Amino acid sequence: MNIAWFTHRYHPCVGGSENYGRNVVGRYVRGGHEVDVFTSDALDLWYFTDPARRRVEAPAVERVDGATVRRFAVKHLPMQRYVGRLLSYAPHWPTRCTKASYMPILPGLDKVRGPYDLVFSLGFPYTIFSHAALRTARAAGAPLVLTPFLHLATPGDAVNRHYTKPHQVRLLREADLVVVQTAIEEDAVAGWGVPRGRLLRLGMAVDHAAVTGGDGPTFRARHGIPAGRTLVGYLGVNDPNKGTNDLVAAVARLNETRAEPIHLILAGGSSPDFERFAAALPAETSRWLTRTGVLADDDRRHFYDALDAFAMPSRTDSFGIVFLEAWANGLPVVAAAAGGVAEVVDHDRTGLLVPFGDVERLASALSVVVDDPAAASRLGDAGRELVSRRGFTWDDRFAALADRAGGLISARQRAVAG
Repeated sequence: MNIAWFTHRYHPCVGGSENYGRNVVGRYVRGGHEVDVFTSDALDLWYFTDPARRRVEAPAVERVDGATVRRFAVKHLPMQRYVGRLLSYAPHWPTRCTKASYMPILPGLDKVRGPYDLVFSLGFPYTIFSHAALRTARAAGAPLVLTPFLHLATPGDAVNRHYTKPHQVRLLREADLVVVQTAIEEDAVAGWGVPRGRLLRLGMAVDHAAVTGGDGPTFRARHGIPAGRTLVGYLGVNDPNKGTNDLVAAVARLNETRAEPIHLILAGGSSPDFERFAAALPAETSRWLTRTGVLADDDRRHFYDALDAFAMPSRTDSFGIVFLEAWANGLPVVAAAAGGVAEVVDHDRTGLLVPFGDVERLASALSVVVDDPAAASRLGDAGRELVSRRGFTWDDRFAALADRAGGLISARQRAVAG
């Protein structure tokens, strides 16, 4: 079987959708299928519109885990953000799918054609990839599977509006199968007129071997974190919408009254907004705040082993693989009650949920997981038990996805033959 996979970024880029993509693509390859991945050469998302940011230093076409990866070069033009924003209001559906202030310019992406049996695309709001995938699928007579990873946040807020636009809804209606992560996302998509028979609630998974069994003491020593200090960790893009600014502010508030501070470690890349925030932090925060940048794959398990608690109070996550990874290590988690995360984290059973942007409530939740060992242990143990169940491995998730996708192919073949 020949498969086309469209995505905004791919390995070595890191993130939830990147993790999902590499795990699914790798399993298709190991099953004997040919997979072509079509992506950009952006290393971070801000490279889509800012040439000063980082790109992937790799060949335009290369083999990754047995798949052929083609990286389309992002083109930068003067005033492109302003022109893109203006064009996003055009009364022309393909233009709205491919133009916006944040959308990359990728010449040639919409021309991808081939004898594909199945076409996948993922990652809203960058719908230039899903629209290209739709064109490829229709030209090949192949089913289209979309995994939008909708960040629904709180209904009516800026993030929610960013992922619920008419052109995005139409793309979902055009797909043969829409993969959603939670019942919250499923209900939203069904409410836009996509039949529930064309929805697959899949959810994410955790690779226990990759994120457990680490050497926390060595990791702490490498980053200059005292052995006995309480350590709260965050892993993801450092950005206000991910709650990183709020997390720093909450730990600062708790440390105002502590002789021995709580230490906060932020792992992952960072957005321009967060970089401006970090540059303005008082000098004294350096004694309890550590930023590692993007972690090497092998460092993830050492990172988790070093922690006492994990926190990511984000409003831009459809699921949150990092919570599964933290639970695999028996860690208590603190999250924001926004979007799909409000379903993934069961409040006061596997973690604590707080309203996004409420620094005071966030500080209170953090004080529970660092000052109440019994509560922290109860939450962490419940999380570990949850991800130990059947259904939380990538093999489990892939089997469910491949079964539904295979059914689409069989139905097409019967329709052509009949």
